[in-house]
Amino acid sequence: MLQNNCCFKLLAILIETTKTFYMTRILTLAIFLLGNIQAVCAQKIEPIDSLYLDKLPDFLKKANSIKDEVWPGMKIGPFCIYRSNGPIFLMNHPKPPANATSLGNGIYMLNQSEYTLMGTTQTEINHYLTAQNHYDQSFYISETQFYSELFHELHHVFQRNYIKKLQFDNPADILTYPEDYRNDAIKQYENELLLEMLSGPAAQFKSNLNKFYSCRVIRKKIIGDKYLDYEKSVESLEGPATYCEYRYMKKFSSSEKELEYIHKRFFYSLAEPIYGREGLRNKNLLTGMSQCLLLSRNFKNWQQEYYASGLMLNDYFFSKFKPRQVKLPDLSGYEARSRYFTNMEKEKHAQHFQAFNGQAGLKITLLFNSSPALKSFDPMHAEAINDSLVIHATSLKLGKDSNDYFEMTNQAVLTVINKEVWFVKGVTLYVPQNAIQVNGKTIICKTANVNINWRFINLEKRENEYIVTLE
Repeated sequence: MLQNNCCFKLLAILIETTKTFYMTRILTLAIFLLGNIQAVCAQKIEPIDSLYLDKLPDFLKKANSIKDEVWPGMKIGPFCIYRSNGPIFLMNHPKPPANATSLGNGIYMLNQSEYTLMGTTQTEINHYLTAQNHYDQSFYISETQFYSELFHELHHVFQRNYIKKLQFDNPADILTYPEDYRNDAIKQYENELLLEMLSGPAAQFKSNLNKFYSCRVIRKKIIGDKYLDYEKSVESLEGPATYCEYRYMKKFSSSEKELEYIHKRFFYSLAEPIYGREGLRNKNLLTGMSQCLLLSRNFKNWQQEYYASGLMLNDYFFSKFKPRQVKLPDLSGYEARSRYFTNMEKEKHAQHFQAFNGQAGLKITLLFNSSPALKSFDPMHAEAINDSLVIHATSLKLGKDSNDYFEMTNQAVLTVINKEVWFVKGVTLYVPQNAIQVNGKTIICKTANVNINWRFINLEKRENEYIVTLE
């Protein structure tokens, strides 16, 4: 009886908050609520869930209607939307999990506790790569913006399933990317040239193209092949996906605020100054998108040729436009600003390291007898303090076997590395007092953000610190 009461209350909330929605959707969800009491009570349907759930079928129609116009040959794979600690709604999946609950219209609901989805990315659901996006983010101005990002992720699913020659970026490279004011100054000018090529006079296009090419030639001498190739690999992967996001947003936007968002997201942000490593990867999404836009304006059906070529996007771009090297104008103004702000970025690293060491709580230092497997980390929120120290802010998973593991989410953790982020020599973090348990020769720590279970060789307890040598 209590379960039925719960279900009827949820149904009342749903009807109250969806008065403007089509009645067929309300009835569909009503049947679902009444017929699947236990699942619904475990995962309460909030008004925000209904807002995005209602537009899922429309998104699939729009994605199918635009895909060949935007990227000929693109296939639309499975996708899902969700919020943290809430339901997952899955659609266009060829084989939904056996425990998925059908909502009708080809939509299925999954239990978040079984999948623990995080971020806007792609993940395997029942052995099929699936695009995902979460709507519990306050910066969304409209559902169109949200679904344009999901279309972005669907292009990544297409890339990973069908474009075998595509070169992926090494996420570790951004941590050691050179913070050199000369490179930052030229890169700022280079991005402004891209914007000029997109929106400036057609008569200046060739001149700007040659200067853009020349910027890359000079920067290659400053930062070397490795780091310029890192930028180009991000452009190659993310440029097409961001181009798809832009085209979806542009086609289906209808309000003034959405048009303002398009300008800010895709064009103003391209020329907005950045220095050091801060925002570097995000900027390469836009430089890659810009090259895709320029290719589309000048060449028909270039997309399939590009993917078949095996070239990086920037190399393909130059092969089509055939620029030449020219002398750049005086960039002393760019260099003056860059020298100041790039040095500020370097100083921030020292400040962040000091703040990390000034935390309250019990200090735990884990020293690895042999380097563990780095199973995952978030390169967008990892900061290299120097060549051997990296602070991870959002996610880090290490492991040796099923019995030895380290998992962190949304807590600062310092790693000591051996030349590259993949080779971890030690970990330092701060946890609440009494968070550590010792079970025989195993150290255990379970908090809201940290989960550690690892066998140790030696354990030293100091006044407010554990120093542990792990197997």
